[in-house]
Amino acid sequence: MPRVHASPLLGSVLALSLMGCGGDDAAGGDREVCTGSVEVTSLGVTSSDDCGNRVTLLPSVKSGGAWRSASGDCSVDAGALVCPMGALGAARVGVEGTVLRLAFESSADGEVEGLALEGTAELRGATSWLSNGFQSWSQSGVVALGAPPSAAELDEALATRGDGEVVREGWELSWSFTHAGGGASSLFAGALSEARFRAWAALHREGDTLQVRLVSGGTGEKVPVSAKQSLNAEPWQLELGSDLEAMARRWADALTSRAKTAPRAASAGWNSWYDLWDGVDETAVRENAPLARAALSPVLPAGTPLRIVVDDGWQEAWGDWQPNAKFPSGLDGLAKDLKSQGYDVGVWLAPLLVDEDSETFKAHPEWMVGGASFKHSKNGSMRVLDVTHSGAAQHLSQVIASIVGWGYDLLKIDFLFAGTFEGQRAEAVTPMQAYARALKVIREAAGEDTLLLAVGAPGLASLPWVDGWRVGGDIAFESSDVAWAFLPSQARSVAARWPLCVATACDADPVMLRKLESNEVDVGGYIAAFAGGALFLSDDLRELPPERHGWGLDAERAAWALSKKPAVPLDPYPKQPPATLRNVVVDLISKTTSHVVPGVWRSDDGVEVLLNVSEEPLDISGVEVPAHSAKKR
Repeated sequence: MPRVHASPLLGSVLALSLMGCGGDDAAGGDREVCTGSVEVTSLGVTSSDDCGNRVTLLPSVKSGGAWRSASGDCSVDAGALVCPMGALGAARVGVEGTVLRLAFESSADGEVEGLALEGTAELRGATSWLSNGFQSWSQSGVVALGAPPSAAELDEALATRGDGEVVREGWELSWSFTHAGGGASSLFAGALSEARFRAWAALHREGDTLQVRLVSGGTGEKVPVSAKQSLNAEPWQLELGSDLEAMARRWADALTSRAKTAPRAASAGWNSWYDLWDGVDETAVRENAPLARAALSPVLPAGTPLRIVVDDGWQEAWGDWQPNAKFPSGLDGLAKDLKSQGYDVGVWLAPLLVDEDSETFKAHPEWMVGGASFKHSKNGSMRVLDVTHSGAAQHLSQVIASIVGWGYDLLKIDFLFAGTFEGQRAEAVTPMQAYARALKVIREAAGEDTLLLAVGAPGLASLPWVDGWRVGGDIAFESSDVAWAFLPSQARSVAARWPLCVATACDADPVMLRKLESNEVDVGGYIAAFAGGALFLSDDLRELPPERHGWGLDAERAAWALSKKPAVPLDPYPKQPPATLRNVVVDLISKTTSHVVPGVWRSDDGVEVLLNVSEEPLDISGVEVPAHSAKKR
């Protein structure tokens, strides 16, 4: 069934390109570099390159539930594009290098629901585009350039939250950033912030051209404006060129990130979650610590501290963040003892979710976001803490300060996406503004010296506040335990999101040592190394056969995993791109690999690794790689 999208695209052609196109494959070789120029005319903001590629954009505004395009001819004023938007007001698009800044000035009191730049592109040879999920666990990867979604299909994708968004098919839109290519040149587009609006892009084929949309909002936001008030969209960086890696790195370098301004070393150690689950107890943590030291010390760079992280299961309840009876020494006593033995320590919590059976919820239902909830697959109904309520903000601050006071200098803060849910808050702010407020409270309470690892979190919006970010989904489920299917899914996420891993320390989850074949554990070791931001184990090492303790681990990969420099996939656009993204549950059931994953990866120091996640041996760049295996060349 053909997909038709009734979008108010403005027919003008948009482009912004500085770099050119190339003639060789992704693995390297001599390349022709095409130069480009940016031009602002009354027809729109346009850029073209020497390879015949072109993109042109014009503004649109969403108000009253509908997108409105320019109501008359646009003009150029002081180098910026100015377009009348009818009775709503006027839009202005300024260009600073490769950055597009859209602002809307309202002519009357009202509400703005979204701001966009949209048009068409000519990108010769393009076959596929990147679809990035909203948060850490969301399916992300490259999909085929296809027909646009209908208005209903797009609205459904934009409105999906929580677990539904995690298992997204991805063909409708990409959150935060995207790129497209497959021919000589690529297009790269990335938002530089998500301070007020959710940012998303959509690239689809319509005839011989591509539809392009770079959008701030349109996902339920309603921002009040008064007459003559100016409202800024989230800025977007847009480029055309042959060097996709360079364009992506320029975007990453332009992002605001705490990891740049207050850099900290990446962490290595052991986490309790992926074997003990929420049954973790104090004895298990104490007994696994020396085993983790024995397994990791031979491969870690000299002087690397070892961190022990207590995951979910230590607390009385979600929302009641006090240790339960399984930790008779308290978390403070455990931290004191582990630190005396030379370990660093960390702890997990979900600071923005509150169990409806918790004492916190019973005592203070007014602290919750009205109409917002999350149904946890195991723990039931959760409510979302409203940090715009002064009492809730003070409570959150006290929780974080208490845990840090117990001696923990890494907080693994999980399920953060819930802080972006729509609902009634004490203050009239957008969900993304509320999310930033929550992270600000957590950071200030934790202090500058505490590491914050954001999990289940939108990447771009988290970067200003946290020291690290989980780059993909879980590496195992309690219901299925460890399985091969999780590894291609994680590799696809790292391949899709490596630019964010340039901007922060990315954690691709632990190397799992049990159950898998040795070649599969070896792949897991490379995937952790590719992310470049952490190296952890998470098996109950007391139960693991001794011969498995060193699988997937070596000094070279350990150095990569802690380098804070991600590997780059050199073949981002597959020869046969999938129409949609498959999720790990499909592969767990079918026991086959449906994920499409790049085969050639380059570490920051120039080493290439060939990755075959398929069920059969493959020839990758002239080297035969067995199924479920990786080879260095």
